[in-house]
Amino acid sequence: MSYGEYFDSTLFILSLKPMNGYELSRRIKWDGTSVSGGTIRPLLKALEAEDLVRHEKEGKSKVYFLTDKGKSYVKNLREFRENIRNKMLATSMNRDIIFPEILADLEDSRILNEAIDQVSEVIVEIVKSAFILTKKNRQERLQHFKTDVLELIEQMKGERSVDKQNGD
Repeated sequence: MSYGEYFDSTLFILSLKPMNGYELSRRIKWDGTSVSGGTIRPLLKALEAEDLVRHEKEGKSKVYFLTDKGKSYVKNLREFRENIRNKMLATSMNRDIIFPEILADLEDSRILNEAIDQVSEVIVEIVKSAFILTKKNRQERLQHFKTDVLELIEQMKGERSVDKQNGD
């Protein structure tokens, strides 16, 4: 089982206060329903194995806490999410897509979220590749990678322009 959809939520909730598995399972909602103990127990074990959480016995139950590594993960993830949000908004201003106009329209906002869902895996892979190249100090290769991606985007814009001209 993949814990992806619960992983960050669990850590964010535990960053608010330590709690036992039952309380945690009631606070994590996915598609409007609580997460079962059968899901939360293996997830907490996996998070402990990653040294992101630890537990202490309090009576019959285990109370889970973030470790220093878990606290750092949550802090950095919050900063990462804020950075992405700010970069997207700043980059979009005075360009093809102006987020304030899109976000003010419910249907356009829904379509934007759908578009993000469609390309999120690709975006993650692009960021991973850029991260690896940056970490290895391969700036020239990173610039080539960026150029290749931007060329693909320009090709798509050209196709979009032709579609507009043809009334599609």
